[in-house]
Amino acid sequence: MQTPADYAARYESLTVLSADGSADLATGLAVDRYLLGLSTAAGNERYRVGLKIQKDLAIRRKTDKDAKITARVQTPDGIVEHVFGDLTMGPKDELWMLLRYPYGGKGSPEAIQTLLQLAAVDLPGSPPAIKPADFQSYCDKWLGLDCNGLVGNYLRHVYQGIDWWDIATSKGISPNTDIQVIWDGLEGTARTSADAVDFRELNLLVLVDDAGKIKPGGPGKKPGHIMISQPREIEYDTGLKSVLGVPNDQEVPGLIVLESTAAKDVADKKSGVAKSAYAYADHPKLKAVIKVRRGLDNSSIGVKIKGAKWSGG
Repeated sequence: MQTPADYAARYESLTVLSADGSADLATGLAVDRYLLGLSTAAGNERYRVGLKIQKDLAIRRKTDKDAKITARVQTPDGIVEHVFGDLTMGPKDELWMLLRYPYGGKGSPEAIQTLLQLAAVDLPGSPPAIKPADFQSYCDKWLGLDCNGLVGNYLRHVYQGIDWWDIATSKGISPNTDIQVIWDGLEGTARTSADAVDFRELNLLVLVDDAGKIKPGGPGKKPGHIMISQPREIEYDTGLKSVLGVPNDQEVPGLIVLESTAAKDVADKKSGVAKSAYAYADHPKLKAVIKVRRGLDNSSIGVKIKGAKWSGG
């Protein structure tokens, strides 16, 4: 099973294949900036791209009435193709969901590949909506990833094993639901103390409010945050009394955490996809809440942690 760290790294170096199996359209693309929500402009842009893909299908159906839309993507298991019968851009259209998610921070690596591949098709009377030479600048302007997008896609498509093209057909965790729903959807054990946290497991971390309740985020609500750990990896640190309230000479364990965050990493001054050690200890005031020191910016937050079984490498 692919680890969270390997999955997060895919957003930092994507390959977009050609639809016909010829030379790759692009390699080394990064779609790792933090993006929360869909702007009006982004909504209009994704609609423009959707219309181009619909037009391409209509052109092809003039000579082949049975023509369909084929996406060819690079996955951890190799190159995979999936055929979609149509693109209606309706609310339950699975291809449309795959294409639109990256504009709101919810896209998987395969969704991003599909979007760019289909938008770059060049047909008589239908030039590319996005030229391969412009892929990176386009991604920098329009696409990105929020915390639910990273964690939700990993849990759905890797941990739960749901196919990359299956956005809504199968029941399971979704990147397009709030944090509370993702937390509830992961089978595991909520850890009520720091001693109970097991670094060998897949750990889900969620931000809590001042009362110790999960901040779900979502439209009209204050943002929450969700993170995931790299199983079987741990670091220790000392000198954390001012941050976690433990003696400075005490060795404090730290989970290795993956996230997409608005916080800027002190190392590269960038927000977005990040990996860092989260030193953790019992919260001094809130029951069943763990206080963590975030390695990426040395800030502290209160979280709940749920441990899930890990059978990967």
